Amino acid sequence: MKTLNKISFLSVVFFMAIFISCENEDYLIFTAAEPSEEVTLLTTVQPLYLISEAVSSNIAERIVWSEPDFGAPTPNVYVVEMSLNSGFSTIDLSSGDISENFMSLHVSDLLSMAEQKGLEPGDSGSVYGRITAYAGSSSAAASVSSTSEVFSMTIQMLEVDGCDELVSSNWGLVGSAVNNWGNISRGFSATKDIEMLTDGAENYSTYATLLDGEFKFRQDGDWGVNYGDTGNDGTIDAGGDNITVSAGTYYITLDLNNNSYSISAVSTEVWGIVGSGVTIEKDDGSGDVAEWGNGAKDTKFTPDPCNDGVYLLKGIGLKDGEIKFRQDDDWGVNLGDTGADGSLDAGGDNIAVSAGTYNITLDITNNTYSIQKL
Repeated sequence: MKTLNKISFLSVVFFMAIFISCENEDYLIFTAAEPSEEVTLLTTVQPLYLISEAVSSNIAERIVWSEPDFGAPTPNVYVVEMSLNSGFSTIDLSSGDISENFMSLHVSDLLSMAEQKGLEPGDSGSVYGRITAYAGSSSAAASVSSTSEVFSMTIQMLEVDGCDELVSSNWGLVGSAVNNWGNISRGFSATKDIEMLTDGAENYSTYATLLDGEFKFRQDGDWGVNYGDTGNDGTIDAGGDNITVSAGTYYITLDLNNNSYSISAVSTEVWGIVGSGVTIEKDDGSGDVAEWGNGAKDTKFTPDPCNDGVYLLKGIGLKDGEIKFRQDDDWGVNLGDTGADGSLDAGGDNIAVSAGTYNITLDITNNTYSIQKL
């Protein structure tokens, strides 16, 4: 009987040891290690960023970076910091903790830094950025981290000498990112290129949705006068290299006074025209018209610099059919005209149009529009 009791006692001790051991597994501690690769900026920084209040809501750049592996089963946390100086003696803009490996840097952010830097219209200067990746949390005292190399962005405040009305021009965009190098019509009557508007002082601008590819600026839809960017330095060169761009919607400017250009990504609140009456062709090169947005993105309006909430589209070619106005190439926000009374209605009736070349003004502040045949 004593032997049995001893065996029972040993069994209980063995069972408790196993139980305690299993319980302790719930409290395993993982230690993050230094990553094998540092966090790296993946975005190609443009040579120059032209900024102004007129486009303050636009995205200046989409910052993207690599995701280092800390060897711990916890998600990484990232912090993007911007400073007026390369030594980061001050942190003048911080993203705070973010979980994604990308962040949109808006023109308004750069305007704030330009103000702190004391830049006046026409002035340019550099601001600096860096990305830090943390294993788990940026607030933990012992958190393992990796910080990217410092990158710089050159910004220039656009000079604003009052308001200059935008009018049609003979400059446009052409390329594989635009219209298969001039083989696809983007809806304008004068050329197959995406046409730019001008303030009459050798400054040109447009809003455009582009494909992955390349583009150039050219005059009169012809190769006699064209500009690219040899060296990717933000300076245009006659007959220069093609300019590479990724798919997206952009605000693009061309300044023939200073031989410069800018490309700013735009993510929201971009108005376009769509319908069976629009002559924009499909991206596939078939020559078929992309009716009601099927096969190509909408032809975009350009905001009127003189009037808030007013958008301009000049020299657009229409055919017999119907049109509507919509936001961001999507039917979530679209405007028609119920009753054909010249007033805009959310989700309203299609607007009948006849073949011809037109200037169209869209006024979302007063819910009106005008279609002027040329």
